[in-house]
Amino acid sequence: MQGAGICGDLVIVDRSLYAEHGDIVIAALNTEPVCKRLHMRGNEIILQSENPKYPARHVMEGDELVIGGVVKYSVRDHDKA
Repeated sequence: MQGAGICGDLVIVDRSLYAEHGDIVIAALNTEPVCKRLHMRGNEIILQSENPKYPARHVMEGDELVIGGVVKYSVRDHDKA
């Protein structure tokens, strides 16, 4: 999630929120864990990477998508070690 400013950070996830269009989510797509921005357009669901090196993941019919929560904060370690 480099494009969202999350790179090696600890993320704080709110599992009680309903994920909406544009949210950054922690999810599992066909059991593969992902942290991506959720895009919903009509019946189309896309998990969009903020890093241009990684393609968007289109959720297709038959795929299993489980959203674990919405990323609310990130914490960065500034230790020099």
